[in-house]
Amino acid sequence: MSQSLDDILLIGIDGGATEVKAHQVDWTGPKEAGRVEAAGGPPGDVCLGTFHLGRGAASRKYDSLPDFMPVPVSDQFAQRETGRICLTDCERRQGCQWIDAAVDAVDEVCTQTARRRTLIGMGMPGLKTADGRGIEVINNGPRIPDFLPHFETRLANCGIELAAPVAALGSDADYCGLGEMHAESGLLRDIENAYYAGAGTGVADAMVLAGRLVPFDAAKPWIQKAWQFPSAVGPTFEKLISASSLNTLYHGLAPNRTEAFPESDAAAGHPLALATLQMAAGVLSELLFERLWTIARGRATLAHRGAAYLALKEKHPYSGTMLERLILGQRLGAVFADQRYQAVFADPLRACLAAMIRASGDGELIARTLDHENLKLGFLLGSTLRAAPAIGAAVAAVAVWEEK
Repeated sequence: MSQSLDDILLIGIDGGATEVKAHQVDWTGPKEAGRVEAAGGPPGDVCLGTFHLGRGAASRKYDSLPDFMPVPVSDQFAQRETGRICLTDCERRQGCQWIDAAVDAVDEVCTQTARRRTLIGMGMPGLKTADGRGIEVINNGPRIPDFLPHFETRLANCGIELAAPVAALGSDADYCGLGEMHAESGLLRDIENAYYAGAGTGVADAMVLAGRLVPFDAAKPWIQKAWQFPSAVGPTFEKLISASSLNTLYHGLAPNRTEAFPESDAAAGHPLALATLQMAAGVLSELLFERLWTIARGRATLAHRGAAYLALKEKHPYSGTMLERLILGQRLGAVFADQRYQAVFADPLRACLAAMIRASGDGELIARTLDHENLKLGFLLGSTLRAAPAIGAAVAAVAVWEEK
């Protein structure tokens, strides 16, 4: 390491689809071996310490321009293939709103902490440019292929000094995994093999295999993300179990309850809310079982999952690996962990997943995951670390810093 981070404010940024969150992240220093392999991080082992949230935090919702319409994703991919990204004027203006929101959030954290020299890690949605410093394809948002150059210039105009350029716009899913691996209270600490599903606006998939974070982008020949393939119910898993989708489904069934969350109404006994959560428990158990089976035994042959799924490689480098832990994160993780919702969500989910494991007839999988008829204690957990992606972004920033 060329210089100390002691006098530098470390900030992790979680850029979502509707708002951006910036967190001060404190770092206790290299006390243990941490292994990082993600966008914005180094390719190998890096000695890292323990990370936890500091006092500074800020969020900004993106101002949405009334005339903004996302470019169809098929057109975005076509432009990406040709290497000619043609932004609309409205897209550029909306992109400026996103950058301004991120700058404002960082500026507020700097003001709160009375520090203007910072090291920043940042995750954002969408497919990134080849250098990782912009967004080329994104659902429901503006493409911003020059995001980081504009972001860094505007920070400088605010009197904020970067100790190093932002290495890359990382994957929010990968950063969820890194956050859970390295945070003081993370549920992936000291775990060799695990899967994480963070359900908020979308679904963030992360997996740790042989003690390393394995990005889904690196594993795409043999496994798909939750937004890419359908459940037995029909739509993709993300469209069925993300927290935003559950809200939309429930409010469609019960339009007079548009201000209520389905879990709170389910706990109060509302039948339509109960049905919504029971559906989510069934579909989520299917996704979790698919992860268990694909990692241990290879891709299953199930026609309803579509041609792209069936084209995946049946075997992969981690075949035979039994997961030690499944983790639910973000809003559904908080719901799963909350005692108020055990009977309406957590218990049905555990029962559905246990039933699928038993029905597989796989003796090793059953022995590793079940205690008689039920899931083993601690096998399926709910994380309340909502800032996991911001912490993960900070981890990646420190990892790059340490490699210099």
